[in-house]
Amino acid sequence: MINETTFQLQLLPYTYKKYGFWILILGLPIVAAIVYLFKSTGLITDSRSFFDEWNDTLVYYPIIIGMALLVFSEEKQEDEMVQSLRYKAFVSGVFFLVIALLFLPVFSIIVDSVRGRSLGMPDAGGMLGALFLLLIYTYASFKYNLYRTRKALETDEE
Repeated sequence: MINETTFQLQLLPYTYKKYGFWILILGLPIVAAIVYLFKSTGLITDSRSFFDEWNDTLVYYPIIIGMALLVFSEEKQEDEMVQSLRYKAFVSGVFFLVIALLFLPVFSIIVDSVRGRSLGMPDAGGMLGALFLLLIYTYASFKYNLYRTRKALETDEE
């Protein structure tokens, strides 16, 4: 068991949210430009094998890094209410991920049956796809609950 006084994770400062948004917006175009540069200079000789191997990584990494910066950065006012909402978002995010991954084969079987394909286990996007689902849901849930709670507090004050 980890003692809370000996091990405590700190959130990133609020300013890292800006970096997260910029990485989300500019990450894929920058990666595309780098790949184009490598391809045009001859560093990537076999495009097909390169993209078969690196495609998911090149797409997911900028998205995951940007979402991680958003999720793990403090809010402007990081108080106990915000921390409680952040905790609830993480817990419900993990729950959402587990349910989604459990039902993925069912949806895949339905889609394969409709398309007339042979049935098989779906590719869930690997650990990067799962991580992306967790981060996007956690961030959206946290922001939604924070907004709803602050609105309720403003209504109570009036």
